Parts: sequence; structure tokens; C-alpha cells
Amino acid sequence: MSDDITSHVAEHDNLLRAIEAVEHAPPILKQMQTDLKQSQQRHEEDNEKLKALEVATKKQYAKWMDITDRKPMRIWAKLPFTRLRQETLTERQQREEEKYLDAFAAEQRQRTEKETLGLDIRLTEDKIENLKQISREHTRLRNQLECLYESIFGGPTPKHPEEDQAEQAYEAAVREFNEIQDELHDESRVLAFLQEADQTMNLADRYLAQGDNNSLAAAQRQVDSARVLVEQARELRPAIPSLQVLNIPQGAMSDVLFDNIVTAVAFDQKIQTAVTKSKQAHEQLRKASGQSQMHLNVLKARRRQAEIKFTQETKILEELRREIMQCAAETLPTYQPRASGPPPSIDTGYEENRVVDASTTRPE
Repeated sequence: MSDDITSHVAEHDNLLRAIEAVEHAPPILKQMQTDLKQSQQRHEEDNEKLKALEVATKKQYAKWMDITDRKPMRIWAKLPFTRLRQETLTERQQREEEKYLDAFAAEQRQRTEKETLGLDIRLTEDKIENLKQISREHTRLRNQLECLYESIFGGPTPKHPEEDQAEQAYEAAVREFNEIQDELHDESRVLAFLQEADQTMNLADRYLAQGDNNSLAAAQRQVDSARVLVEQARELRPAIPSLQVLNIPQGAMSDVLFDNIVTAVAFDQKIQTAVTKSKQAHEQLRKASGQSQMHLNVLKARRRQAEIKFTQETKILEELRREIMQCAAETLPTYQPRASGPPPSIDTGYEENRVVDASTTRPE
């Protein structure tokens, strides 16, 4: 620890003021990024709606124009004895025109909403870019503050044992969080290996059910791949049982039928035995995968608790260090300006307006 805490008081105060000026940015940035993602999704949906409305408008316009531009029907409608048909044609034309106008209005409303939302998205993106710059500055200042605290309080601090105790609790919380995080990362990889092995065994089971020569060979390849994946998972967590070795008979039932019935029956029995062992191995694999998923869920819960504890200990340590620095600032001597008024008098032993006794003077 630095013996002269007071030499860093001014720097500490400047950092706190600078952080206070930009600490609003990170939470606002996070919220605006969430809002932007939702707005972009809405914008895509609005775009799809607009496309559908454009199609509907064109279709309705075509219907309206089809009636309006029918020359034979217009000529027929003008004949004296087709007055009723003329009214019917006019009504149809009006109905189609109204439908077209309604469709066109709906399209324009949707277009306006889409354009308005697009403008809001662009404005939000500009604000986010500005907030990103401020957030980067906030991160830089926070890192600078942590470096300052480490240079002052790093290691034993005999004059402030409460800081040592808080620092030890903080370091313990960091170790616990990192250990759980590493374990969670490894378990995630274990589960990924086991799930991929499970999918591989599903393929092997389907190939086994087909029973032809090519399928049996493919089943053997899938089983071997699943065993490799399980071994990769075991490298991270040795407690996982190995996948038992499966030797699937090669050939096809059609090949041995020409030999004799005994050979055919024996070959079929080998396939059935392989199917049984494959199911057993697959069941064992699914059990291991389920246990891995349960373990992963437990680790996620532990990580949440460790993260809460880490945040609490970080806050306690930082507030304590800040309090120590502020107390050091309060103990610094302050400059007192000179009071107004005439300067104080100084006794020099000489009277400026001394009266001389005439009786004691000698005539020249």
C-alpha cells in the first residue's frame, strides 16, 4: 500500500467526478439496445404486412378496372331496355371502387407506420452510437479507478485492517465465481458431446433396423463415432461411463440365405444381439446426458448465487476504499484567505511621531 494516501486524493476526486458524469450511459444503452431489437423485429413484421397489403391493393384495383374498362358491358348498359342492368353494373363498379379505396388506404396507413418506425429506429441507432462512446469512456474511467485503488490498497494495509478483511472477502468471491464459471463451461461441452453422441446412436438404430449390407456398415460407423464423442466427454468428466464396444455383424440376410438355414438363423441372431446391445448402450448414454443436464442446471444456479455475492463484495470493498480516500481528503489542511482590513501592527521599538522634550535638547 502507498504510505502517502493523501497524494492521490485529488486524482481520486477527479475520477469520481468524471465517472459520475457518464455513469448514466451503460444502463440507458442496455435498455435502448433491447428496445431497438424489438423495434427492428416490428419493422420486419410491418414490412411483411405492407407487402401483403400492396398485393391486395393491386388485386382490388385490377377488379375495379376490369369492370370499369369493359367496353361491351358499357355498351350493353347504355341500351334503353337494360336500365336495370345498368344500375347493377354501376353498383358493382361502386362496390369495387370502395373496396379498392379501402385497400389503398390500409396500405398507406401501413406504409406510414413503417416509415415512422424506420425513422425512430434510425434516431435510436444514432443515440446508441453516442451512448456507446460514453459507455466506453465510463469503462475506461472505472478501470482507471480500479488501478488507482490497487496501487494504493493492494496488499496488506496495516493502518486499515477493515480494508484487508473486505479485500480478502472480495478475492474469495472472485475465486468462487471463476471456479464455477470454468466448471460450467466444461459441463456445457460435456453435454454437447453427449447430445451429439445421442443423435449419432439414433442414426445407428435406424441403420440397424434396415439390415442390409450398406446399412449395417453405416451403423457400425455411427456407433464408433458415438464412442469417440463419449470419450471426449470423459476427458472433461471422467465419471461418465464409457460406451460399450459394439461389433455389428457385416453382410446381409440375402447373402447367407443361399448358404443354409442354420447360417441364416445364426446371422439373424447376431443382428438381434447387436440391436439389443445398441439399445442398452443408447439407454446408458441418455442417462448420462440427463445427469449432465441436471448438473448443468445446478451449476447455473450456483453461478447466479456466486455472481450476486461477487457483486456485493465488490460494492462493499469499493465503498470502503472510497470512504478511506474521502476521510483522507477531509484531513488535508485547507488554505485560509487573509481577513480584510489593515495589516496587523508590528512593534519595532521606534515611535514614528515621538515628541521631543525641549528641555533636554542642547543648543547648537
